Amino acid sequence: MTEQQQQALCTLIREAGARAQALRDAGLNVEKKGRQDFVSQADVLVEQEIKNWLKVHCPQDGFLGEESGLVEGERGVWVLDPVDGTTNFILGMDYWCISLAYVRQNVIELGIIYAPDRDEFFFARHGAGAFLNGKPLKLHEPSSESVVIGLGRSSRAPVPLYARTIEDVLNDGMEYRRFGAGALMLAHVAAGEVHAYYEEHMNSWDALAGLLLIAEAGGSSNTFLANDGLLRGNLVLAGCTSVQERLAALLEA
Repeated sequence: MTEQQQQALCTLIREAGARAQALRDAGLNVEKKGRQDFVSQADVLVEQEIKNWLKVHCPQDGFLGEESGLVEGERGVWVLDPVDGTTNFILGMDYWCISLAYVRQNVIELGIIYAPDRDEFFFARHGAGAFLNGKPLKLHEPSSESVVIGLGRSSRAPVPLYARTIEDVLNDGMEYRRFGAGALMLAHVAAGEVHAYYEEHMNSWDALAGLLLIAEAGGSSNTFLANDGLLRGNLVLAGCTSVQERLAALLEA
């Protein structure tokens, strides 16, 4: 992708976010996919708009979207969640985002997370750093007494397991937050607003862009793409290295 195409893609994502906001403000049509799992016409339209642009400008690449599934390509694959945090979005809360990543030969090469209501545009390229609204991000290790982590909850994991994880985290002297949009929480780990993020299972469209942001900001994570993580999803444990290692040891105990 050329620099000009990259800039055009960023503009497209900003415009798609504005259209999602306008659709919400005009009144959304919402369908239920499962228990506490919703899709609005904004999810569908944003995905189709970005998918169509990529088909024209990156015709050799494949595409994997939460709403439309997989289209295989000859080169890499673009992975999109058009609205992560759909319930928040529907309710008028600001904690939702568009998340887009590009994967080639099992490497996350590009990641974009845009939170329109918060005016936060996160961008990362493999080996070239992570940025929030153009400012570089660099993680700093917290003191052991001041750790705050994000804890996502997957419907694939039993509730007692999630409750036990909360108990273990609190007993270990850490605090936790859950805001209902895992992709954006990963971005906020990269920005240093929380120190790590853990979720028993995430889909690739929720995880990949944020994992690249954390890596490029100097953090650590598990190997998400192992065991066909692109299509099947995987556990996510990522953040400041000391906290990521502390959480890994705690969860294995």
